[in-house]
Amino acid sequence: MKDKIMIISFSILLSGFFLVSLFDKDVKISTVERRTLATFPTFSKEALLEGTLSEKINTYVLDQFPLREYFRQAKIFFTGNLYQRKENHGAYLVKDNIFSLDYKINEKSISHFTNLLNSVRERYFKEKKVYYTIIPDKNYYAPKEAFPQLAYDDFYKQIRKKLSSSFLEIDLRDTLNLHSYYRTDLHWKQETLEPVLKTIQKEMKLESTSFPKNKNSYFPFYGAYYSKSSNRVKPDTITYLSSDTINKTKVYNYEKQVFQSVHNPENGKNIDSYDIFLNGATSVLILENEKQKSGRELILFRDSFGSSFAPLLLENYSKIILIDLRYFSSNLLSTIPNIDFEKEKLDILFLYSVPIVNQSFTLK
Repeated sequence: MKDKIMIISFSILLSGFFLVSLFDKDVKISTVERRTLATFPTFSKEALLEGTLSEKINTYVLDQFPLREYFRQAKIFFTGNLYQRKENHGAYLVKDNIFSLDYKINEKSISHFTNLLNSVRERYFKEKKVYYTIIPDKNYYAPKEAFPQLAYDDFYKQIRKKLSSSFLEIDLRDTLNLHSYYRTDLHWKQETLEPVLKTIQKEMKLESTSFPKNKNSYFPFYGAYYSKSSNRVKPDTITYLSSDTINKTKVYNYEKQVFQSVHNPENGKNIDSYDIFLNGATSVLILENEKQKSGRELILFRDSFGSSFAPLLLENYSKIILIDLRYFSSNLLSTIPNIDFEKEKLDILFLYSVPIVNQSFTLK
């Protein structure tokens, strides 16, 4: 009798899930996981014969399973609280902050990174002053006993040793702290970067300018690490700064061949809300500040951290050219219009974060 009750109960449960799945609408995007979920595949004879149709249906069922998010979060909750596991898929939760585990120095990656920078300088900027700065990840400011961490001093030392002595380093480690970063994400907060701006202006002998004061906010921001927190950490708020100069700056997207704004609050609704800053990952952007009459220009080689920092330098330059070597080959730099590599009033800055340097093989 007991076995029959168990079988009947299980059958009712499965039937319930099946009925819910029939009438429940598919979810297109998981905001907390920051990815697009699978939709029901289109039937085709080729897909059936190749066996890909069953794989796509299996992926669809897993992505659209009723109450999927609740089950996923329950698993993370019990893993972290009942079994007291500190780590979840490479992420550590320390109080209300999520960190990504990355403690091994990738020497091959550092060599790739420094060889690329040396090559770009030798080819395009041999006679120019070239600055570089490596942005520490937020693990640098985490409690040392919380989890295994990178040997940062050795990491920075290896970069100095392998880069040409003609590169001028700007060390930002003392200008940042844990509060400078989002709790659920790896990026820094734009509103905390005044010490960074002042340090770079000082080292590059730029005029010290006023820091933008107008704050605009977007909530909620589910950072790259949020999905691993079992909702134990509240979403972040993105604050982006505006000023008359920032608002009037023209941003030319070389890839799409269109003009855009510096900040686009509508992008807060994207899978990655960090796209608010300069519309997200783009190979080449040209920022033109018509209010600045000095004619001074900056070429900024950057990763995603540069999207929120570049607007803060607009008061110093008539033009800022942002180049992301993850999406644009260094061999094609000379094809970008309106770049004069021989220009007298031209500054060069390489600005990259520790995670990119330690996994630099996407740079080309």
